[in-house]
Parts: sequence; structure tokens; C-alpha cells
Amino acid sequence: MAIPKFARNLLVSTIGEFVGTFLFLLFGFGAAQTVNLPSSTNATVAGPDASRFLYISFAFALSLATNVWIFLRVSGAAFNPAVTLAVIVLGGTDIITAICAVAAQLSGGMLAAITIKLMLPSPAKVIHFAVSLGGGISDVQGFFIELLATFLLIITILMVAVEKTKGTFIAPFAIGLALFVCHTMAIFWTGASMNPARAFGPAVVEASFPSYEWIYWFGPFAGALLAAGLYKILKFLEYEKVNGHQDKSPDDDLAPLIEKQNDLEKQLRAWGPRRESRYGSPIISPYSRSNSHRSTRPPPPPGGLRLYTLSGLEPYISPAEGKPVMREYEYAPTEREYRESRAQSRYAKSSKSMAPEDRPPQQPREW
Repeated sequence: MAIPKFARNLLVSTIGEFVGTFLFLLFGFGAAQTVNLPSSTNATVAGPDASRFLYISFAFALSLATNVWIFLRVSGAAFNPAVTLAVIVLGGTDIITAICAVAAQLSGGMLAAITIKLMLPSPAKVIHFAVSLGGGISDVQGFFIELLATFLLIITILMVAVEKTKGTFIAPFAIGLALFVCHTMAIFWTGASMNPARAFGPAVVEASFPSYEWIYWFGPFAGALLAAGLYKILKFLEYEKVNGHQDKSPDDDLAPLIEKQNDLEKQLRAWGPRRESRYGSPIISPYSRSNSHRSTRPPPPPGGLRLYTLSGLEPYISPAEGKPVMREYEYAPTEREYRESRAQSRYAKSSKSMAPEDRPPQQPREW
């Protein structure tokens, strides 16, 4: 029984988001749990610890980059309800697919948190990878930190992954780098969530929802809307035309010639068999077949065609000679020129083209 196309696509996208979010957060949570374990004095290090923060930042960034590289062609590799919201605003997906993706992302985050809690030993089974406000900042300050960090992350995704450029192939690396930069700024103050699934999973496993839990939802969503709005404004203003040469490939200049080359090759290939069937052989002149005179190349194609041999494109190959009909930039005479040259050649061989004194004596006709 064949699965309907929409159901199949929805299933593939949902599986990709669930597995990708699970793996991304699993290794991030595992790194945070490891580095935040209490020391031998049964107390964690107080205040900012640069080495610990860099360890966590690198773990989340590399985990995201790796899984984006894996699942980018499967589901788009959002792994974040805020990213999915931005894609909805830009019209990149439908509501049903988005709802299934968000459900898969939240489920993947919860499963990752449960797995780390059960798999890694910890005193009293306490998790050390939940997000929380630190440094004495207020809820509003935490909201704006999450908003701006999420804005940078999502505008990077939109400009590098969604907007197809010659640098799209390194989109996973750029997205991971953006997450690392955001972590270095926000991890001490808010835990650097930027992802409701990242905050929701540990909160459910720990059964703890503090009063400031809302900033880990509304902050990323506001940042996503802000990034989508900026992207729409730039597209409306056609930003590509302002400084588009920075992203222009040298091959773009050859696009018109390549298109012309394709058209000419089609005409040559379509003309070749007809020419062969008309005259029998592409390399024997139809008017000198009795003299066994072979031309150096087959008769030129009609229409004054010019064949431009560009890189990556093969010219028309004569099946008899096994080599190109025309060389690079070689001129092919028109059909009229071809017929005139043949007529002149026949006339030159006749006695009419000779001077009267050089003509052979004519035999009298017998009646």
C-alpha cells in the first residue's frame, strides 16, 4: 500500500525534527551535566567560570552544527520552535507540518533530558543543565537577552541556510558559530536557551517551572519575529542588487553563453541525423561521390550556426569522424553560401569556364 505523498513528507519531516532535536540536546545536556557536577568540596564554582562556559558553548555549538549537517536535507533541521515560527511567518511551511515539527522538537528535548538524567550519575539524581537567571538580573533583562540572542541565531539561519547563496554549503558551520557567540554572551545571565525545547525538557524532567519561565518562550519567539521581519524588509528592498557582486560566482557571467551553447547543441544534434539520411554520409560530398572525393569534414550545418565550446559542455560529435564538427569559434557558412560554393566548384570543372582558345574542339553532332 503506497503512502500518500503529503503523509510521507510529513512523517519524514517529523522524524527528522524529533531525532535531530534529541541528538542535538542530548550531547549539549551531557556536556553541561558533566562540567557542572559538584567538586570534591560538594560545591560548584561560584561566579563566572570562563573555562566552564566555553566548554558548554562549544558542546552546544558543535552538536548543533553536526546535526544540522545531518538532517538539513531531511526536515530542514530547525530543532527549535522559534525557528519554525520564523519559517511560518515567511511562508516556508504549512501549519500542519509546523505543528508536527514543534511537537517533535519538544518531545525530543524531553527525551534528551530524561536520557541524560538516567544515564549520567549525579548526587541525588539532580540535573545540572537546566536554564535559570543568574547575576541578579531581572525578568525583563533576561527577556531582552533571550530576544537578542535568538535574533542573531535566526537571522543567521535565514541569511545563510534559507537564502540560497554560494555559501549555503557551510550553513551548518555558520549556524553553530552563531550559537557559540550567543552562548558566550548569554550563558551566565540566562543559561542561553534561545530555544523553548531546550528550556522545556529540563523543566519537565525536574518538575520545576519558576516564575520567569515565560522569558524562555516569549523571548525566543519575539526574536524570531524580529528576524523574520528584518529578512522580509531586506527582500522587499531587493538587497541582492545593492551589493550582489559580493556573492556573485564567476560562472554567472557564462550563463548566457551556456544557454546559447545548449540551444546550438540541440540544433546540431537535431540537424545531424537529417543531414546524414539526406546525403547518405556526413563526410562524402553528394556531388562528387562518383569521384570518391572525401571532404576534410562533413558539410557545415545550415543557418550560420556558431558553436562555442565552453567548459563542461561537449560539442556535437560526428558519428563518422568521431571528432567535433566545428572547432571553437569556427564559422559555419549558411546554406546559400554552401550551395553557391558547390555550384562554382562544378562550373570551374566544366569547359564553359575556360577561355575560347583553350576549349577542346567540339565533336559534330550526329543526326
